[in-house]
Amino acid sequence: MGAIMRMSKIFRKTLVLMFLLFGVISISATVLTVWTLYSHMTEEYTSKGRVIARAIANSSVEILLNRDLSTMQSIIDQFLEIQGVEYVFVVDGSGEFVSHTFVPMVPEEVKGLPVNPHGLMVNEVDMGERGEFIDTSKPILAGVAGYVHVGMDKGLIRAYVRETVIKMQALLAVIFWGSVLLLFVVVKKISQPLTTLTEYAGKLADHDFTAEVKITSRDEVGLLANTMQSMAQELSELITGLERAVANSTMELQDTLTYTSAIIDNVADGLLVVDTNGKITRSNPALATMFDFGDVELAGRDAKLIFSPQLAELALLSMEFPGKVFSAEVALPEQKTAKATAASIHKIDVDDDTGEAGPDLCMGAVIIVRDITVEKEIDQMKTNFITTVSHELRTPLTGILGFAKLIKKKLVNVVYPQVASPEPKVEKTMAQVGDNMDVIVSEGERLTELINDVLDISKMEAGKTEWRRHRVYMAEVIDKAVQSTKALYTEKSLPLNLDIEDKLPEIIADRDRLIQVLVNLISNAVKFTEQGSITIKAAHVDEFVQVSVEDTGVGIAAEDQQSIFERFKQIGDTLTEKPKGTGLGLAICKQIIEHHGGDIWLESIQGRGSTFYFSMPVRGVDVGLDE
Repeated sequence: MGAIMRMSKIFRKTLVLMFLLFGVISISATVLTVWTLYSHMTEEYTSKGRVIARAIANSSVEILLNRDLSTMQSIIDQFLEIQGVEYVFVVDGSGEFVSHTFVPMVPEEVKGLPVNPHGLMVNEVDMGERGEFIDTSKPILAGVAGYVHVGMDKGLIRAYVRETVIKMQALLAVIFWGSVLLLFVVVKKISQPLTTLTEYAGKLADHDFTAEVKITSRDEVGLLANTMQSMAQELSELITGLERAVANSTMELQDTLTYTSAIIDNVADGLLVVDTNGKITRSNPALATMFDFGDVELAGRDAKLIFSPQLAELALLSMEFPGKVFSAEVALPEQKTAKATAASIHKIDVDDDTGEAGPDLCMGAVIIVRDITVEKEIDQMKTNFITTVSHELRTPLTGILGFAKLIKKKLVNVVYPQVASPEPKVEKTMAQVGDNMDVIVSEGERLTELINDVLDISKMEAGKTEWRRHRVYMAEVIDKAVQSTKALYTEKSLPLNLDIEDKLPEIIADRDRLIQVLVNLISNAVKFTEQGSITIKAAHVDEFVQVSVEDTGVGIAAEDQQSIFERFKQIGDTLTEKPKGTGLGLAICKQIIEHHGGDIWLESIQGRGSTFYFSMPVRGVDVGLDE
């Protein structure tokens, strides 16, 4: 029964296709035949009317001149016997009817028909119930003697065309139903082996690879059956091998998962994994111990409802900016502190059709939480120690520097003028003493600057720096910094170029600290640039005001760029070259910019120069402004 149903579906689909095809052919052939036959017969009737009109006109000249009406009537009557001729009439030169074949009277439609005195003329005449006619007129003696009109019946043309169409449709119907019968026989012959193949394919789909298909034909269906049997044997062997491979892979995967779980559960740092919706998918015992969760099950719960907002924000940031690592300090119970580091989890999305790798697909974020309470305490002790030592050093150093400057002044103004010796040895000694005093003063000033920077960065790290927030226009800050460093770049004859965008938005910041940042960056650019120029740019980029200081100096090696903002970091070989600063300037700049919610970075090519950038967020609120 199922085979019959499947066969009937094939037959029905083919029958519909045939019906549509025959319909298109039938309609096209009928339209073409009707148009061709109608045009041909119309032309034939028109030609026949012309011949009859010309014959009557040529033979009726003397008859009309003699006004022999009976003879004229007999002549036109005999033409009615010709097939298609419906009427004939003759009018004189004034349009009066001389003879006609109408019974009982002349129709109004033929009166006053247009004629051509110079030759034949054909008109379409519609007589209502009598039908439509092709009227052909011929002048007799150029219209002087009159005109002959012959009317050919168009109804005969339509009747002939209609009869032809009926016969054609009957023939096409016979051809169609004969084709349907032939189609039924062919489809039945084809569908039976196809049905057997379908049943065999269903058995293969049910993993019954021992089934057989009995098709012995040598056509394409038989070849397909043999191919499917061979494929079934190969599939049976392949699936058996795959099942063994899957079993082995499953065991290996279980071992790997067990090993990985053991590592995660025994790692000292806390581990937290969340999906793209912020739901916790994995954690370890160390995390539960840090946050004093006990035996609470965390999987499946919303991280925002359990952990601090800073931790949840880290996960969102890492998923929003793939490839970047974000860190933040978070509070732990019992007044402890931890450092949380987050990164996004991505997998490569491979196109199933082309096999090409598409954009990475974000699956969530992993956060490592490390207890840094002891490190913070040690760092605080170190900061306190440095602060104390710096304070203790600055007091005597101030006295030493003051006395050194005083001694230098006395030597220059009092001692040297009194010692007027022509001895070269004495002059050399006096010059050495002067140089040594210059070294004492310059190194004392550098040591004072170092101590001030150490105290400054220590205050920032300890959160003891006083920040005065005002509405600030970056153009004014840049102008002040340029004026403060004018002596530096003027001394080395370095041109300083400004490229500041018009109408930069105001920002909320500590104006003096921003000037400190720009002065430091300009000073560094001057220190490491012997020739070329320095360029300062400022522009509004997205929601930030971005400032850059570009130089054409020595540049910074790629391996030094990652650590250039660390404390006491200086480029170059500090063992063979004299340091050109304290190594704290960029670290202080980083602290100032990040305190304002901005970012600082650099781009540099060694030997071609460096460009330092920093960005400050544009804020339209006046919260936290100092009067």
